Amino acid sequence: MKLHEKLNSKGYAIFSIENMKVFKKLRDSVTHKIFNKAEKNINHLRKKMAKMSNIEINRSMINLLSFSEGSEMMINSCQNIVEELCGKELFIQRRANTIFNLPGKDQRRQWPHYEMMSGISPFTYVLWAPFHDLDDDGGVYYFDKKKSYAIMKKEYSKGIVNGPDILKMSHNEKPIKLNFGEAIVFNPFILHGNTAFESEFARIACSIRFQSTKKPLMQRNSDFLKYYKIN
Repeated sequence: MKLHEKLNSKGYAIFSIENMKVFKKLRDSVTHKIFNKAEKNINHLRKKMAKMSNIEINRSMINLLSFSEGSEMMINSCQNIVEELCGKELFIQRRANTIFNLPGKDQRRQWPHYEMMSGISPFTYVLWAPFHDLDDDGGVYYFDKKKSYAIMKKEYSKGIVNGPDILKMSHNEKPIKLNFGEAIVFNPFILHGNTAFESEFARIACSIRFQSTKKPLMQRNSDFLKYYKIN
């Protein structure tokens, strides 16, 4: 089944990253910025991050501000997939998001939400990939297209967004498990989030938003996106 068919069916699709050399370079660059040293053992770093204080996490985020090549590296690691969805000429997020998810009940969880809430164009896709195997509950869960659309229509009829119907649904969802080298692409209408989890390891992932230049932008304009052409 082609990627378009998978997306049309569920609203999201899991696929294998094509260029692991580029993706591993992205992972190594990000982790080097976080920890100020080169370290090949990703689980050692995840274990260290799980014990970081909020101040240390904030300092790591500041260190990441000097790394601006992540968006291009994400696109280049999945060129054929991106081109199949949007062609060669793209608007891509200026700075890829590096996402930390720390274990423990006292850590924040991300309530179900969809990208359209933040002014993303309906023609945008989100590419999300972990920097390691995800074999615990530290990943992200997704509601399929049918369920997501039904919830949004119900909320629309009440004139609310992310109301109690959505908040009540997030407690028992099971995040998708992925192997390192797998990624998820989804449309901006798919509800997704993460839950609190118990583990000795933190989760480190990267995400980027992209769309065809032939499609209109919304609030997330050229201040958020930039032009990029696949070679």
